Amino acid sequence: MFKTLYIFIILQTKLTKILSPLQSFQNILFSNKTLIGATSAFLIIFGTIKEPMFALLPIFYLICIGSAYKLGSKIEDYGINAVYNWSIKWAIFIVFLYISAVYLNNAFVFAMFLLILVNTTLRPTFFITKNKLKT
Repeated sequence: MFKTLYIFIILQTKLTKILSPLQSFQNILFSNKTLIGATSAFLIIFGTIKEPMFALLPIFYLICIGSAYKLGSKIEDYGINAVYNWSIKWAIFIVFLYISAVYLNNAFVFAMFLLILVNTTLRPTFFITKNKLKT
């Protein structure tokens, strides 16, 4: 019994070493950033096929939300900063969703999912400078 258990453990370790590169490829393939990038590319490509002006929507949305987050990074109080970032994020989302519903109605579903994806994955801390000197 001990011998079979020992052989099983040895085989399992050897198989783990053999399959390790395959698992790392699988981790890279199915990491969050890869899935988010692939989903964004899918939504942008098919939204642009449905409505050619759709390509401008994510560009202006990212510019608008980026500038709002950059402005929010100047707020010193953490509580007010959190409330501002959350409020402005969803206010901009509603405005751009309305614009896409009125002017890009053929690609509205793609626009809605893309805006939700950007809104849930983009963090305001990305726009805060880390080594800021306070006097």
